Amino acid sequence: MSNTISLRTLAVAIIVFVSPALRAGTGEAWSLEDKNLLGFIATKTSLQISGSPWGIQVGTLENEHIGKASQIGVKWTRLQASWRDIEKRKGVYSWEQTDAAFAATLGKGIIPFVCLSGSNPLYCATTPVTDPKEKEIYGSSLYPPTKDPAAMSAWLAFVRAAVGRYSGQIQFWEVWNEPNHRHYWGAEPDGREYGVLLRETSAAIRESNPNAKVIAGALAGLDPDFTAKFLAGGNAKNVDVITFHNYAEIPEERIYKAVETWKVIGTFHRNIELWQGECGYPSHSSTRDYRGNGPWGMNIQAKWLLRQAFTDVYFCRTSVSNYFKLVHPGGKGDLPKRTTLTSLDSILGFPARGGSRVKSVGVNEKCLLENPSLEPKPAFFAYQRLCAVFDNRYKPIPSEAKIAVSNSGSFYGVGCEDDAFPSIPLTAVFNSENGSHLIAYWLPWPPQEIVQKGTITLQLNTIQFRNPVLIDLLTGGVYAVTSGTVLQNGSSFVNLPMADYPMILAERNEISIVKK
Repeated sequence: MSNTISLRTLAVAIIVFVSPALRAGTGEAWSLEDKNLLGFIATKTSLQISGSPWGIQVGTLENEHIGKASQIGVKWTRLQASWRDIEKRKGVYSWEQTDAAFAATLGKGIIPFVCLSGSNPLYCATTPVTDPKEKEIYGSSLYPPTKDPAAMSAWLAFVRAAVGRYSGQIQFWEVWNEPNHRHYWGAEPDGREYGVLLRETSAAIRESNPNAKVIAGALAGLDPDFTAKFLAGGNAKNVDVITFHNYAEIPEERIYKAVETWKVIGTFHRNIELWQGECGYPSHSSTRDYRGNGPWGMNIQAKWLLRQAFTDVYFCRTSVSNYFKLVHPGGKGDLPKRTTLTSLDSILGFPARGGSRVKSVGVNEKCLLENPSLEPKPAFFAYQRLCAVFDNRYKPIPSEAKIAVSNSGSFYGVGCEDDAFPSIPLTAVFNSENGSHLIAYWLPWPPQEIVQKGTITLQLNTIQFRNPVLIDLLTGGVYAVTSGTVLQNGSSFVNLPMADYPMILAERNEISIVKK
């Protein structure tokens, strides 16, 4: 499933030009025209899609919610096998919840990758937390099993039992959750120490299932230095996949660290895949866990989801892109106790801490379903449309795409006056085995709730479309493209819309359309 196209090739494949005749602000701002509307994207369930890179972490093990994930059309999900939840008495394992969840997921056409994680209070001591604000937000932690031989032995026994029990169902096993984060590791993070856990755990996994795939990392953000340390000492041969988690207002910023991570992987001369295993953005400012610095909104969340998806599979070269998460059953009005507020905090509110979490109670508003109604948010429908349009038929390719901004819309200054991130439109180019192409393009501005789209000219020097359509994943509309020109060795399109989320050009015969 790995993408072989290099990041360096992709980086030089995107060229933005603005000719004198197409300076920003001189054209008409783009608007949808009903006369060109062909219909709307026909959605598909996971069972109707043979394969894709798209996934979602459901958030619960309930069959109803797993069914909602299948309605989106995702092919992957991250599930948990928590040591402390399964072994509540020494040597006694309770598998009822994991049995039901794994079976329900597989029955819906979704492939689980399962995280083996969490220290167990039966074996691991509590680690002290000295920062009072950190303690209020995160609570206490347990030391990792690497700190005690008896704990390590019990951990490996749990791993063998879990992998052995599901050897006929689960192929992908992830080792720990965010070991480079102090709270989840339970001590000061150390890539070499995690490497010890990884080496012993991967051996236990393959002892129980020789065909299993070992997933390492589950990193809190792309972390090239930590990655190099846990892969060292021969550990690279034990790893099939490295996963990372990424939370940030601008999803394209992860590209920089992805380039560095691929360089690290390359030094070990191993065919290791990179997956994005967890990421999300809240629709509301009041959210538990990662919050960001705003702005927030229903459409902002949907735009963010679409942008991170294409950023992952094209620029970061990930084989899987997994959103966090579908649903959270917490209490909407729950607020934490604040014992460390300063006099200034009482005026301005609890410090936002650079966008990281400010509370661990209440509702996680990164979810795609409303709480408590379970009504889908706009991001749910946007993801559903993406899953229906883009599947494993498409692979990333390098292509020289030239974008000329003819009207900046509400993206003031975009065009020949600005050559800095995030004011340069991006393109992600894919083709299929039958020669069809799919182009996603967008402006990586901080996403806004409502914008006036700009207008661009898009020239593709090596790609020809036969019957192109324009797809708006936010509304689901599919539009006939009447302003294109087929060149001798490519295609050129004028008066295309430019937005802060991906618009898509694809072949009409590759898209299933319904009338409304």
